[in-house]
Order: sequence, then C-alpha cells, then structure tokens
Amino acid sequence: MIRAVAALIVMSLGALFLVKYMKKYNPAMKSTSAVEILSSLHLTSRDIFFVVHCGPEVVSFVLTQSGACVIGRWSYEEWLKTENKD
Repeated sequence: MIRAVAALIVMSLGALFLVKYMKKYNPAMKSTSAVEILSSLHLTSRDIFFVVHCGPEVVSFVLTQSGACVIGRWSYEEWLKTENKD
C-alpha cells in the first residue's frame, strides 16, 4: 500500500513539473493555454458533438454513452482560415 501511494505521489509531481515546464518553454502553450468550447450539438438525448479550442489546436469529438470518439484535429490558424472562407 505504501509503495502504491509513493508511486502516485511521484507520478503526480512529475505531471505537475511537466505542465509547468511546457507552459514556460513552449511558446505555443503560453498564449493559448485556455480550453474553450467553440460549438456543441446534441445528436440524441445522450450523444453530444463538441468542437473545442484546446491550446494551439481545435479538436472535434463525440461523447456517447459508451465513451468518446475523436473526429478531427486542426491547428487553430487552419481553423480560422476555413471559418473566414464563407
């Protein structure tokens, strides 16, 4: 039991360090570190389609009762270019 708790603590500290390091040294993560829901659509009473701006990427996925399925990923700049074509 003690080994399991110690392993969880070490992994938590490693993850915390990794997140702090990525924000500090990755320029793409500095300016766009927030998560923003761009669009959502209820497909059925339990299935929802999301388009999310997550860091430097835009991700679309479907949440269902049995799990999640990623539909596509784009860079935010590419997403803006396709949005402005209309």
